[in-house]
Amino acid sequence: MNSIAAMELEIKYQVQDLPKLIRPNNINPDCCLFIGSGDSFVAGLIAHYASRGRAITCNPVEFLLNPSIADKRQIYIISISGRTNANILSAQMARKHKIRTTAITRKPESILAKYCDDIIKLSYKSTDVLTSGTIGFTSCMLTCLSLISDLKEINYIDKVYFQAKIEADDLLEKHSMDISSFIFLGDGLLFPVGIYGALKMNEIFGSRSYAYMIDEFCHSPIFSIRREDNIIIFDKGDYDKKKARVLCKRLDKISYSSIYVDLKKLTGIEAVLKSIFLIQFLMLKIAKRNGLKECFFICNKELLKLSSDLIYK
Repeated sequence: MNSIAAMELEIKYQVQDLPKLIRPNNINPDCCLFIGSGDSFVAGLIAHYASRGRAITCNPVEFLLNPSIADKRQIYIISISGRTNANILSAQMARKHKIRTTAITRKPESILAKYCDDIIKLSYKSTDVLTSGTIGFTSCMLTCLSLISDLKEINYIDKVYFQAKIEADDLLEKHSMDISSFIFLGDGLLFPVGIYGALKMNEIFGSRSYAYMIDEFCHSPIFSIRREDNIIIFDKGDYDKKKARVLCKRLDKISYSSIYVDLKKLTGIEAVLKSIFLIQFLMLKIAKRNGLKECFFICNKELLKLSSDLIYK
């Protein structure tokens, strides 16, 4: 099975598997530090925003450079594979400082899990084919959210999933979406969703892709945009009811490609899930439209080897 076909299946698996996730007991967000890299960092960052900044999230290198960041907190290290070297070093550093650790992983037999005090096992259906992360990411994210908030039954997943699928089709009918560059904009909970989108475009298409908060984008990055950029703006309206819409309209007026995604009528978690599903469907449909069978990161063997050699133990 090729990696694009595997990704398509794993996107579909989310509808059945995510509502069945075993959610851990709540903890005090003030006592929580999430550590992760890549998609795992984003999963923790969404929990940080959901906790209104009470739970904190950092890259493992930040913790290794400054272990005091975990003072009076328990560490939750997010790693699906349990093989990320910096995460393993973080678990060892935490043990040295007598800080309690929990591995959030799909591999309870991994090296990371052996160095942690506790394990939260992620259980979801997978093709076990190397591909860009979808169900693994959403499983990590919902597990992190369950720890720091009262995440009630998420039986609305199928609803927002199919809404996102329809909207992705509509957007691709209206916009050509060249794969050369993507810019994702969003505030609050939707900023890390934008980071997730940027990471997926890097992996699947080898595209230059970036994520910014809307205000931050307007301060400086706006001056670097090109006509061929796909600028996707997620709007929940929590901070400013008009700015995102105004930005989109004015970009359109001066002939820049911008896409406005209105999420104002949804709850925070519904908006997060819908925007994630929308990103997944867009990248899948664009890949199929361009006849891609494999993700870019898999085809580029030299860069993949370099990345793996530096990341994994």
